[in-house]
Amino acid sequence: MSAPVSGCAETSYTTPKGLQFSLFCDQDRTNVGDIDNAGADNVEDCLNQCSMHPGKACGTAAFDSTAQKCYFKNTTVTEVGAVVREGWTLGVANRTQYQPLPTECSNNGANQKAQNGLNFTVYCNQTVNGFDACPDDAPECRAHADTLDECLDICSTLHPICTGVAWDPSLKLGYVNCYPKNSTARIFDNARAEAGDGLRCAKALLEAAPDDCPAAINGTVIVSSRDSFKLSCGEDRPGNNITSQHANSLGDCVNSCAADTNASCLGAVFDANMVNGYENCYLKSETGFAVSQAGFTFALRQTSSNTSSSDNSTSAPTDKHSSSKAWIAGPIIGAAVAIVIILATIWWFRRKRSGRMEEAVGNNAMGGSQQTQWRGQEIGDSNSNLTKYEITSELSSANETSYAVDSELDIANAGKYELDASRGPLEMDATTKNGIVYSRGTNGGHSS
Repeated sequence: MSAPVSGCAETSYTTPKGLQFSLFCDQDRTNVGDIDNAGADNVEDCLNQCSMHPGKACGTAAFDSTAQKCYFKNTTVTEVGAVVREGWTLGVANRTQYQPLPTECSNNGANQKAQNGLNFTVYCNQTVNGFDACPDDAPECRAHADTLDECLDICSTLHPICTGVAWDPSLKLGYVNCYPKNSTARIFDNARAEAGDGLRCAKALLEAAPDDCPAAINGTVIVSSRDSFKLSCGEDRPGNNITSQHANSLGDCVNSCAADTNASCLGAVFDANMVNGYENCYLKSETGFAVSQAGFTFALRQTSSNTSSSDNSTSAPTDKHSSSKAWIAGPIIGAAVAIVIILATIWWFRRKRSGRMEEAVGNNAMGGSQQTQWRGQEIGDSNSNLTKYEITSELSSANETSYAVDSELDIANAGKYELDASRGPLEMDATTKNGIVYSRGTNGGHSS
């Protein structure tokens, strides 16, 4: 862009849309080629509006600095025949930039891809009237494109979502000849109409990504290629974007954030439905504030200052075409395993407590009044007098002297046995194993 021209010097000016103007101070073209007029703050504002003028191509503009008004004129008007008018500035657009662009279209009905991967279906000599993402009263997001490829690239990076374009190579409707279409143009096929002058349109082939953050795992920590991220389902964090890019899945999005080795990416927002654009992964330099938004997921990069103690950790999904949901099932399986471990621990402690060595013997055996509890350990099979028992109950009172036991025989008609402390202490090994008693068969084991 050249130096500001508000002070009116004979110089040039290039608008943000790329249209170049030659400036003529204190001059005007009157009563010729008028289109319409509008208020303007200064010369630059006047020429910017001319470059974006909708419906009819504006090739020249005259700015009245006293009234702060801009008069738009068509492309036939030049500086030739200008009159002197103090406080006025005449801007004439570079006529070579208004030369019609090539109108040949040989790929009707074929697909054409933007640089960021978004596919479009192209329709030759057709247009879509209306459904503009940038209406006539707010044309700032319209753009000039020398080719349809450039127009598709503009659509693919637009926020909010652009669902297609109409492109006018004739430039008869204005220098900004790329018209992005809004989300209501999802009825694109019904909105197309025949058109001349080489006009063509293209429909974006948008496919929503899977919502990989169901509420059931809200708060889960997933592990990316480098770091871990805590998920907040149904949440957006507006602003603070480092960049935006397309991601096929939540996993792809958080991996992009994790790839920032300088750690300037503090988190990422993934828009599964691409509500705000095809580039649906927003890398954040600040976490900002939370806004509820269905289909959005905020993934907070875990650092020393924000790492939680959550045990629900799993790996991030990266392929939207994968049918596996193991990363979602991971927290559920983990919880089940934790329950099993807890129950096993309780069982072990109970078995350990019930399997202590004889803490005291009965009245008839050792002269005491305390309960007796027996355990033993397998000591070999060479002694045929050893019989294998498993204790199933303890004494119900301090004065009882017998125990009911089951045989450990692995047969359906296994007999029942009783150990009678009144007939003398039982011989057994002094060590323990799994609640099993090994007793001399001659010392009181009998069928009950």
